[in-house]
Amino acid sequence: MTLRELRNGPGAAWAGPLLILLVLMFLPDLAKSEAADAPWYRAQPKQWSIPLQTVLVLGAVAFWWRQYIFKPLSPKIVLLAVVAGIVGIALWILPSWLYDRGWVMKVEWLGFTSRAGDRDSFDPTIWADSPGIYWSVVGIRLLRMTVAVAFAEELFWRGFVWRLASDPYRDFHKVPFAQPNWKSLAAVTALFSFSHMVPDRLMAAVWCLIISWLYVRTRSVGACVIAHAVSNLVLGIYVMVTKQWGFW
Repeated sequence: MTLRELRNGPGAAWAGPLLILLVLMFLPDLAKSEAADAPWYRAQPKQWSIPLQTVLVLGAVAFWWRQYIFKPLSPKIVLLAVVAGIVGIALWILPSWLYDRGWVMKVEWLGFTSRAGDRDSFDPTIWADSPGIYWSVVGIRLLRMTVAVAFAEELFWRGFVWRLASDPYRDFHKVPFAQPNWKSLAAVTALFSFSHMVPDRLMAAVWCLIISWLYVRTRSVGACVIAHAVSNLVLGIYVMVTKQWGFW
């Protein structure tokens, strides 16, 4: 396959960045060591895999940039996207927030569980004695969440899966964006939900429904990227304040 064919292949630009991200997300599991004397890059492989994911996913988005169609956004649409992102992530966090205050019983599959102390999570406090490194890894983590992941996921879920499910037998490049379609809504919501850990799945589905409503309302993948970025930024701030590392 030539570079031109890769760049212009049906759906490649929309699916490629997330597929690259998913492949890279397996690296920490392959590199991780449970040995007590393991060096930091084996004991905490997410500390180096997160920067790698960020650089390569953003590189993929840049590589395919000319293939994307982003309609101009009015201030009203941007505001709507910001509000949708904030409301969506507030609902996502709510079950854990209620559990941490002792207001509900633990029901993990509903999200009613603490997200602190997850041993496989990205915990930047291992660099607490080196402020420069600490804030660098935090900054890269937030860049990954708010830019790389927001683009990769929305290009894939709304730009690729939604369009593919709505009209699978048509030339992909000719399928319009944001067609109201129950098959697309069900496919995107189910796949998005099950791509997350068990405690997140229910509220991930709720969040996805909100962003899908925004997509159909605005007919804009760009609006969904903004909403996703806002959600992840708010989540990142919440994690930094509460130390609920399991959320990211």
